[in-house]
Amino acid sequence: MNKLFQKKTAIILFIIILFLFNINVLAQKNLTADKLTFKKSEEGTNIIEANNNVKLIYNEITITGDYALYKQAEELINFDGNVNITMENKNLKGNHLKYNLNEERLNMNENVQISAEDIKGNSNKLSYNRNNNIIELTGKAHIEYENLKADADKIVIYENEDRAVLTGNVSGTQNGNEFQAEQIEIFDRGNRIEMQGNAQLNIISEE
Repeated sequence: MNKLFQKKTAIILFIIILFLFNINVLAQKNLTADKLTFKKSEEGTNIIEANNNVKLIYNEITITGDYALYKQAEELINFDGNVNITMENKNLKGNHLKYNLNEERLNMNENVQISAEDIKGNSNKLSYNRNNNIIELTGKAHIEYENLKADADKIVIYENEDRAVLTGNVSGTQNGNEFQAEQIEIFDRGNRIEMQGNAQLNIISEE
């Protein structure tokens, strides 16, 4: 009898813990807008459509835009129009966003801008894997540090390593010196760069 009671008690406690956990997970997402519409997909899953003054608060991330479509079962949300993301010490802007909340992967395009404490950049497209802290800018990509500005076909920022790799038609300036190369690596927030592939440097005399 005691064993049966203990078993039932354990099951009840497990259900309560699971319920509280699910409430906590749901509480981490807060979606607001002037108009919210709930509907079912063909598969019977929930879809939430948000229009005008859309705002999503997810953990320590805040996303705003003109329109959003959230597929709850897949944990996918798309934003369109004046998209603005604030996370940690960064701000991202663009016209379109696709965010996979489960995989912590986001993709932005059209007039993408990124700004942080010591770096700025812009491009046509941006992809960000938040699990490994890697940001990729493609399509007329541009990056700026305090003493360095550069353009390239592709820029990959490794946040954990304080390093950026620029490839394809790279050109820019560093402390007044002009450079060109097929690839450069930027270290220490622009204070050190390594150039490879037809590297050229026009040195300006220091006074």
